Amino acid sequence: MFIPEDVFENTSDELSAVIAGVLDNDALAQPATLASVRETVLAEVKTVTIPLNRFSSDDWQAVGVEIDALIEEYGADALAVRFLRPWASEPLQRLIEAGLDGEGIPSLGGLFEAAERGLLASLIGQGEIDDDESQTVIAELKNLIDRHGEDALAEGFLGSP
Repeated sequence: MFIPEDVFENTSDELSAVIAGVLDNDALAQPATLASVRETVLAEVKTVTIPLNRFSSDDWQAVGVEIDALIEEYGADALAVRFLRPWASEPLQRLIEAGLDGEGIPSLGGLFEAAERGLLASLIGQGEIDDDESQTVIAELKNLIDRHGEDALAEGFLGSP
């Protein structure tokens, strides 16, 4: 079955956080699939009196409904990593925040230009970003631009799973 490259854009932050937890859990079989993510969600059921199709809270219920819909559309064997929302590293998030706050730059392309014009150097000078992280930050930013385009909103990459 074909899974679009940008399918993660329809994944909620909550489900993305669950997927990140499953991917980071060495005790679970990897590569993780949507089925293994669903098992993790079902494991959050707090009492035996709740039927297996019910979840322990409204949040978990919404995540359960979302994962079931993804399984129905893409299959239980679809790799969970495809549905993980991309998040910027902490140093890149500091650059994004500085671009949004100080410069009012909403796009990845504009952020790259601002970084080249001195925004990154300014953050290094302030101690917000280590000098040895600067090349990694630029490489990560270029990777996001290559994957999502220069006009992608930088704010969409803030946060963490």
